[in-house]
This record gives sequence, structure tokens and C-alpha cells, in this order.
Amino acid sequence: MNVDWTKAAPAWDLLRQEVEGMKVELTDRLFAGIGPLEGRRILELGAGTGELAARLADAAGPAGSVVASDVAPGMVELLRARLGGRATVEVAQIDAAEIALPDDSVDVVVFRMGLMLMTEPEVALAEIRRVLRPGGRLAVAVWAGPQDNPWMTSVGMAAMMHGLVQGGPPVGPGGPFSLSDPVDLEKRMSNAGFAEVEVEPVASSRLYPDADEHVRVVLALSPHLADAAAQATPEQLAMLKVTVAGLTEQYRTSDGLRIPSRALLGLAT
Repeated sequence: MNVDWTKAAPAWDLLRQEVEGMKVELTDRLFAGIGPLEGRRILELGAGTGELAARLADAAGPAGSVVASDVAPGMVELLRARLGGRATVEVAQIDAAEIALPDDSVDVVVFRMGLMLMTEPEVALAEIRRVLRPGGRLAVAVWAGPQDNPWMTSVGMAAMMHGLVQGGPPVGPGGPFSLSDPVDLEKRMSNAGFAEVEVEPVASSRLYPDADEHVRVVLALSPHLADAAAQATPEQLAMLKVTVAGLTEQYRTSDGLRIPSRALLGLAT
């Protein structure tokens, strides 16, 4: 999937707390699994809005350092705005398929929700292995399967039903569900030369006040769906919301819609 993440950067900036709120359990588990970060040199790939990079820098402390990177120029601008004042953080535009760092130059690499968007993830894993020092740690997070993420697939399915997008769930190379098989992800990491590979599911949920807000957030965060919605007629958008409301009614609580999600966390040495 060819996605213009620079175009999506303003929406991600506005919704940065929503983005982090969706991943609280995942991020907490990532920190617990990756080991001590004090004094470490950390590379974050696909750092997006910079919220995770800020937390990594706090954990690394004054003796450590963080390279917060993204391939999209618009996201790099968000990183500079969020992290520019931190002495221990360097912001860089880096393509995970060709990491512009020396061999054996970092202690930890974190790639949260980015590896799955690469058409050749094995290339990125090889590059990560190259820049990691012996004994270095890797933490990768990707989405689990479409059936485990109705917060996303309900909107995508409704968009397909009303002719706004074509094809089925994005499970092919570069799609958000392309690495949703835990056995496959573990094998890819092992084949790239990593040891002590562990892949575990991390379940979560997010509360939306109503279906309209749910649709608004998902469309804003997905450039592919946002482009489709921009071409839709008012009638199509109205029907989209009605369909999503029906698909997510099973998740209604007294507080709103609590829609589940599931990610996979891969940890390795």
C-alpha cells in the first residue's frame, strides 16, 4: 500500500493523545519486555508524533540518547516540534529499509506499528540487525488480524460496502494486517538473525462516545480511508456511519462504544 503519511501528519498531530491512548497496554508491555534503558542509545523507527520517543528519552536518562526517526517528512516535522528542545534526542529522517547509521551503533531499536507497513519487512529487519550492537534489544509491534481489530475493520468494511474502497482487508504486503500471524512474525525475526525471539498478543480497547466519533477518528488516522471519504458524497458518508454503527453496536456500554483491538509484540536479542 502506497500511503502519504506526510499528508496524514496534521491529523495525527491533532489526535496524538488518541493515538497513544489506543496503545497504552501495548506500550507498557513493550517497556516491561525490552529491559533497562538507562544509559542506552536507542533508535526509534517510525516515531510518528514523538510521544513514545519522549518516553524512551526519559527512560534512557541523561546518560542515554534517542534517535527519533520517521521516513515521512511531515512526521519528521512533528518530531522536531515535539522533541527539538531535548538535549539527548536527535531527530532524523530515516527509511527503515536503509538505515543511515553505522554498524553496531545502537543498543535498542523500537519499531511500533511501522514494520507491517513495509512491503519488504525482511529488509528492515536485516538493517535493524546490522545497526544493533551485540546483545542489543529489538521491540517490534504490529497489528494482529482483522478479526481482532474491529475498531479499524468496521470502518473499512463499511467503506467497501458503500463503494468507497475496493478489495478485502489490507492483509497484503505493506498493509496494516500484513504481519498479523504471530508464527510468521517470529520466523521473520529469527531468519533475520535475532535470538530469544518472543511474540505475544496484547489486547486492548478504546472507548468512543458514539459511532460518529469512532468514524471520525479512524478516517483521520487512515490516509487511505481519508482519501476515500474525501471523494464520497454526503449520502455515502451518512450511510457509512449508519453501517459502522450497526457493526459496532455489540460493543455498546453505558459509557459509549468500547471497541476492542489486538496487537502483536515481538521482542528479541
